[in-house]
Amino acid sequence: MIVDYLRYVAFAGRLRDFFERDLFEYVEPEATTGQHLRFAPEYIEKRLGWRGQTIVRDLHWDPHARDMISEELKEKIGVATVADGLTRDCFRVGERPPTHLYVELRAPHLEIVVDIDPHHWSEKYLKRSSYHETPIIYRRSGPAIGTIKSGAIIQETSRTQNAQGTLCGVFYDNPGPTFALTCGHVVGPSSEVTVERALQIWKLPLGSHFAYLGKTIHHSMYEPGGAREIIKTRLDAALVKVKAPATLSQVRGKAVRPAAIKPISSVLQEEPVAFRGAGRPTDTLARISAVTIRKSIDASNDGRISSLADALMLGHRQPMYISQPISRSGDSGAALRQGFSFAGSVTKQNQWYGMIVGGDETSAYATHAESLWAWAAEATSNHNLEFAFEI
Repeated sequence: MIVDYLRYVAFAGRLRDFFERDLFEYVEPEATTGQHLRFAPEYIEKRLGWRGQTIVRDLHWDPHARDMISEELKEKIGVATVADGLTRDCFRVGERPPTHLYVELRAPHLEIVVDIDPHHWSEKYLKRSSYHETPIIYRRSGPAIGTIKSGAIIQETSRTQNAQGTLCGVFYDNPGPTFALTCGHVVGPSSEVTVERALQIWKLPLGSHFAYLGKTIHHSMYEPGGAREIIKTRLDAALVKVKAPATLSQVRGKAVRPAAIKPISSVLQEEPVAFRGAGRPTDTLARISAVTIRKSIDASNDGRISSLADALMLGHRQPMYISQPISRSGDSGAALRQGFSFAGSVTKQNQWYGMIVGGDETSAYATHAESLWAWAAEATSNHNLEFAFEI
């Protein structure tokens, strides 16, 4: 259930050799478009009940008992955290993803999911195999696609309506400058950016228009890379310096409410999440289904394949017989938030999990909020940044 434990196993633990070297004994490098790691569903059912939803709910419902419930969860799945004092800023673009240390009291049952390009699919992938007793499941899935088309609200002034994305939110530190966050494949380096604004009189909607937002001053993109590349932290992100008053205290008459960055160490597999692309009238409900170790992605939808690494893989809330994608055109840049529908303490915490960067036939992929904040803090030389979902 613990996402950070999966990251530890894949990046530093017992399955590191598989993802960095032994993978190619099972599949050709050109055939695979991604590799993921998850707790085996039947193991979760056996240890924690139906998809572990009771303990997921309890962790969010009662923040005062969160530490106790978290330790109970670790005991049930058979792991313990090593108190390593890892508190420094540790996410660096181009470096190996950092993880906390874990001890396996009894190794939990995990599953490796390997994506196979449909052009390379064959019946041999219908058979399950294993790596040191860890099952390997093959999934027919092409590269992820960056969703930058219709129905979004942020774009470069030089681009057409078909090249749009979503404003994730803003970083700010009053009275300093404000920086809008979106995907790097939505707006380019040093680009002038506009954002869609609603027109209304009192509460009567009168359509919308695009207003000038600012200029991109910090930019990061995925680099070309395949399954043989050593896993490194890569980000698809852009910071737009907002042309606005120096202080950010109120927006449309309401006080700006900073979001709480969700620690990776507290994110759980099967946890409900939600996001809203700018052109959608309601939230898209999803769940965290695995940790993505690598995923090929055509971020700009131009045929150039890059490599996404260390991300959250999102799936549908319920099993589906049809192949329907989670993310759609215009969702790139959408903020990933907690997805519980009930009222309770969690709804007051305004938690930020990450940012949607793209999706494939059935899944969506999101960058961790912690790594985005660390990059923004380093890029702006400001480690006092707050994050808010809207401006």
